Amino acid sequence: MEESWVYGVELKTDFSGTIGAPVLLLRPPVKMGSIKEEWESRSVTAKEVNRRWTEGSYIFKKDKIYYMMYSANNFDGQNYAIGYATSKSPLGPFKKADNNPVLQRSGKVSGTGHNSITYTPDGKQMLCVYHGRTEATGHQRLVFIDKMEVAKDGRLMVHGPTMKD
Repeated sequence: MEESWVYGVELKTDFSGTIGAPVLLLRPPVKMGSIKEEWESRSVTAKEVNRRWTEGSYIFKKDKIYYMMYSANNFDGQNYAIGYATSKSPLGPFKKADNNPVLQRSGKVSGTGHNSITYTPDGKQMLCVYHGRTEATGHQRLVFIDKMEVAKDGRLMVHGPTMKD
């Protein structure tokens, strides 16, 4: 079974090199039977491909907490989805959220993953920018943008996937 893991390393302030050794930040669940993290193994359990990837990470900081959004499963499959983990430090340790995945296959959209965030021009609304597929486009990836928020209790939510008919 193929797996990918996310590592982080501190950079020098002038970006000329690294400080210290890479640190493991996220990986697929150690055990396939983990109920909380079963969504991260759906490419395997659905027999799409024998691959469990944790990749496409994006970190942002809000209210002294680092949020690492990441993609799990095979990028080319129906079950590619986005989850997140939190930490008090950019190099972890990160704890995966209980409400994962926060973006996954729904309706006519599948293969949601590899995201980043931005804000509306007035800075008031967070937006999640990611790729997905539709029944009409097959394996061709499209860019989607959906509203997202971090609730007062710290839970991250993406309001999608949405698609205009």
